[in-house]
Amino acid sequence: MSTIADALIPVLALIFVGFLIQRTAFLPPTFWPGAEKLTYFLLMPATLIHSLSGKEIGSLPWLKILVTVEGGVLASALLVMVWWLFNRRTEAPVLTSLFQGGVRFNTFVALALAENLYGRDGLFLAAMAAGFMIILINILCVSLFSLAVGNGSGISVRRFLRDLLRNPLIIGCLIGVGINASGIKLPTAIDGILSLGGKAAFPVGLMAVGAAYRAGNLILHWQPLMVSSTIQFLCKPLIAWGLATALGLTGVALNVTVLLFSVPTAPSAYILSRQMGGDHDSMAAIITVQTCLSFLTLPITIWLIS
Repeated sequence: MSTIADALIPVLALIFVGFLIQRTAFLPPTFWPGAEKLTYFLLMPATLIHSLSGKEIGSLPWLKILVTVEGGVLASALLVMVWWLFNRRTEAPVLTSLFQGGVRFNTFVALALAENLYGRDGLFLAAMAAGFMIILINILCVSLFSLAVGNGSGISVRRFLRDLLRNPLIIGCLIGVGINASGIKLPTAIDGILSLGGKAAFPVGLMAVGAAYRAGNLILHWQPLMVSSTIQFLCKPLIAWGLATALGLTGVALNVTVLLFSVPTAPSAYILSRQMGGDHDSMAAIITVQTCLSFLTLPITIWLIS
């Protein structure tokens, strides 16, 4: 249990530091959008490239991990839609918040925990699995917004593909896997730059998560909160564990895979909700509550899988 605490405390502490900085106005509010943009567009892609390009994939159970994480994402999306079939009175914008709350995952927290718990090998496996998940999750979320809250203009295929191809996390994963598959070894200087960028990604990203806490009317949004959190913290870890064990994943690969399905939803879901016509108030409430709940659920999940 002390190992789990040692891995969780730095992550949770950095989130809390970001929360305190935001609430005490130690830094101007204009700092955080820039920090989020820097982390999302530069530092996190650098982490993914550095992690994915530095180790042979062929010796790892990458196909089993791919099937597990993609199956888990599709299963969680199906759970949300099945719930909606029996609750058709739910407004379409609220459905998009519930969907993102039950399908998306916080990349910063997941990768930071994987590295703290399982070292470089854990980070590599988590980055690879996250790359598989990010592409599918973005396709599902953008598609749902297009179908559910299209306001006349809709989402064109060209724009849809452009948004996917411009996603910095997808680009980072593709570059890292491409370098790995080509057998090219990065020059020491470039590898050092990517490594330093990666080291900055986690503290900045985690503090940005804490700063993103938003107060909302939690009672008003109790239903999407309850449903999305149940899927996120109970159904998804169980689905991931079931798929992983059925496919024969063991050890660090199994633990990292379940961990990716145990973290709260991504703060970036709020941005997507605002940009594409979702209910951003319920989305903010879901992000806030799930991040708080993860302080309780993550230690239990990590203890169980360990």
